[in-house]
Amino acid sequence: MLMLKLSVNILLFIFIGIIFIIAPTNAEEQTQQIELSLQDCISLALKSNLNIRIQSINPQIQDSILLMAKGKYDPSLRLNVNTNLAESIPDDQKTNAQAISLGITDPIITGGEYSISFSGNRSKSDGFQSINPTYRSGTVFSISQPLMEGAGIGINKIPIIIANNNKEISNLRLKSQLIKNLTDVQNTYWELVFALENLKVQELALKQAQDLLNLNIKLKENDKANISDVLQAQSAVASREADVLSAKDAIKDAEDKLKRITNIIQDESQWDISIIPIDVPPFEEISANINDSISIALEKRPEYLQAKLDVENSNLTIKLAKNQKLPIIDLDGSLSLNGLGDKFGEPFSQISKAENRTWTAGIALRMPLGGKSDNGYVRKSQLEKEQKLLTLKEQEQQVIADVRSAVRQLETGIKRIQATAKAEDFARQVLATEEKKYSLGLSTSYNLLQFQANLATATKNHLRAVIDYHKSVVNLYQSQGITLEKLNIAFEE
Repeated sequence: MLMLKLSVNILLFIFIGIIFIIAPTNAEEQTQQIELSLQDCISLALKSNLNIRIQSINPQIQDSILLMAKGKYDPSLRLNVNTNLAESIPDDQKTNAQAISLGITDPIITGGEYSISFSGNRSKSDGFQSINPTYRSGTVFSISQPLMEGAGIGINKIPIIIANNNKEISNLRLKSQLIKNLTDVQNTYWELVFALENLKVQELALKQAQDLLNLNIKLKENDKANISDVLQAQSAVASREADVLSAKDAIKDAEDKLKRITNIIQDESQWDISIIPIDVPPFEEISANINDSISIALEKRPEYLQAKLDVENSNLTIKLAKNQKLPIIDLDGSLSLNGLGDKFGEPFSQISKAENRTWTAGIALRMPLGGKSDNGYVRKSQLEKEQKLLTLKEQEQQVIADVRSAVRQLETGIKRIQATAKAEDFARQVLATEEKKYSLGLSTSYNLLQFQANLATATKNHLRAVIDYHKSVVNLYQSQGITLEKLNIAFEE
């Protein structure tokens, strides 16, 4: 069974649960809201995400298959009890017999099996019988061991090793699903933060345009502005109202995606709940070396490790297929101890003294002619290995490409933050200067509206750069396969 342990206080998640904060928007309408930290969203996803829950069943299935493979070597008990009545009508003779046999057969890891069996019977006839009643008993020790096909510990452990590898593959698939979903949770959370901050930027730009429109209307009334100034401001207000609507749509899209990933929605009515993220993206400059990151990824990425196990399974399958081409030669041996008497205990006494012993030994040979089936199995296994090797190589290239891209994004992200911060600062200074010029009649509405738009764009670009940098850190950890470690989540079987 897989256990996911968080180094966070799970009670926090329990108490947070679905706590709604009622935030009134007007006297008649109220909007339901829920405040969530990034850790809350991660906890929700670990507990409730459907993809994670689906994948978490696979290791349990593979564990059952592994148990089945090991169960091949469990001993078995057999018991037979019967009675027999034989009648001869011409002789008017009846023979009554009862028999019982008990035995244990135990397969061994070398490919053979041994068995111990005990049998006893009693027969009584109302006709002639030298010993009447007759008691017979016997104990048989037997062993059978293949010498070629199916012989050896290594070849017989292959199904168990493959089953164990498949269990590990299912664990790696679960880990990959966890990394993917938790990466999506983090990126979606920061996208929601961006969408909310961008709404503030667009609302500020709208307010600036509305303020300028009101000012131009007053100036026109005093013949200090013309109709063109008013129309330009009205056009800007309409355009920025559209920007605000688009920003609100982006918030709802991010909220819905976060709700789906965390599976927080248990009722259709809860889709209208607003999510308020309480975390802000802290800036922490992280450096990464491409070669070191690739080495970590090739050691940690679940997809790559899964491909390596697939190749290992293919090698084992080829070995098993080649073994099945060998002739079947079985070495058999047995020792029988028998007893006979007219009293119940007499045969047992003879067995204990080994007075009547029978040794047998032999070799059984079976060899199919033609071998088309076995040759086809070997060829199929070899082709599958070739396919798995190509998949492994493709996966290795994908891992390297992912890491290189993530490291580049990280390096570019720092420079983008610095550049957009300067651009925002300059845009703010330019707008302040233009506002003073406009108040002195030295600028136009068109210029002022343009510089307002430039500031909104610069602020949005800076926000975008900050959020993209945090996402690039998250994506780097995903490309290296270390997302769980970075979130202090222990993945155990």
